[in-house]
Amino acid sequence: MKDICSLSLTELRAAIARGELSAGAAACACRERIAAENEELRAFISLRESAAGEAEETQHGALWGVPVAVKDLIDVRGMRTTAASRVLEDAAPAEADAECVRRLQAAGAIVLGKSNLHEFAYGGSGAISAYGAARNPRDRRRVCGGSSSGSAAAVAAGLCFGALGTDTAGSIRLPAACCGIVGFKPTWGAVPASGVIPLAWSYDHVGPLARTVEDAGVLYTVLAGELPRWEDCKALRCGVARKYYCEGLAPEVEAGFERALEAVRGLGWSLHEVEIAVSEDRKVSNAESWAFHEKWVEERGALYDPGTLPRIVNGKKVRLEEYIEKRRELELTRERMRAGVPGVDIVLTPTSPILPPLLEEFSGPEARTLELKMLRNTRPFNVLGWPAVSLPTTQMGGMQVSAGWGRDWLVLSAAREIERNCFERSR
Repeated sequence: MKDICSLSLTELRAAIARGELSAGAAACACRERIAAENEELRAFISLRESAAGEAEETQHGALWGVPVAVKDLIDVRGMRTTAASRVLEDAAPAEADAECVRRLQAAGAIVLGKSNLHEFAYGGSGAISAYGAARNPRDRRRVCGGSSSGSAAAVAAGLCFGALGTDTAGSIRLPAACCGIVGFKPTWGAVPASGVIPLAWSYDHVGPLARTVEDAGVLYTVLAGELPRWEDCKALRCGVARKYYCEGLAPEVEAGFERALEAVRGLGWSLHEVEIAVSEDRKVSNAESWAFHEKWVEERGALYDPGTLPRIVNGKKVRLEEYIEKRRELELTRERMRAGVPGVDIVLTPTSPILPPLLEEFSGPEARTLELKMLRNTRPFNVLGWPAVSLPTTQMGGMQVSAGWGRDWLVLSAAREIERNCFERSR
């Protein structure tokens, strides 16, 4: 058998079910890998000492014995939720699990610990954390992407078999692309966000990061509380959004995306140029972030990172009338685009226009500009609320597959078909 930590989640489940591996052995293997790698990678902020013991006790469910990580923005009973910020460094342990965590554990998953992130999820690089920035396992000089940086690093480095992330402007899909794994943002509201520290309620999504699309689908089944509905993808009409989404691509990203499109043609699917224009106004998200953080800013403002605080306080400038107007515009946009792009089944774009930058590039005044560039292609699908998945086209780049509301299984099924027929899986 392959090294335990190199198995996919699906392979691990099968090995445990056949009796070839114990759930405890999988948890212990992950803990050993974490002990060897985490000091440099900084993927985990905290670990659960009881994880290995719980693995031996768990003998049921779709995720029986599968070790996972939970972004430290999400409550796990008995553990602090720090949001990678000094603001919450003295927080009391959570008294209850977030609903998404409860569902994972009810299905037999073993929560190894809490993964690192960009402070309060307020950034696309992952470079700001009170516990040190997570490093990219593909190139440890580079960022993981954010904000679910530690979740992506943990999965890519074999420290766990899947992870929970949150996505407000790309925070699942971007780090997945940067670390060469799969990240899935479901339809807005498909996975409960109760027990999750919000960034902006109107855009926040909870979803899985995994090594394969199949693995992401298994996790999504549990998170959404539904049976798997993989679809037979034949003769799909694929929209390719080149305007805006394919402008200014890094050469490696462009080459990977074009290779992917050629492979998609090889599946017998047709490609059609489409345009998707989405407002870049951030008044709604800024106002919602300020509404949540106001009490902490007043009490503990000095504990925020200097790179985070001004962005949160910026939301104070949004007038109530402006928020109401922009929130209504958001609803109208989602209603108008709910079914997706007319004439096509799915939409394809590069996940990010650039490869993950070096960590040192985020120490200067251009850090925010660089983050916005990284998030350019992912944020529109948070505005629309569509499901979108990123699968790797290079070691540190990805293709994004999306579709209209409720088409989660079409998106996953199409991505799985592309993955199976177009790319060699690399871990």
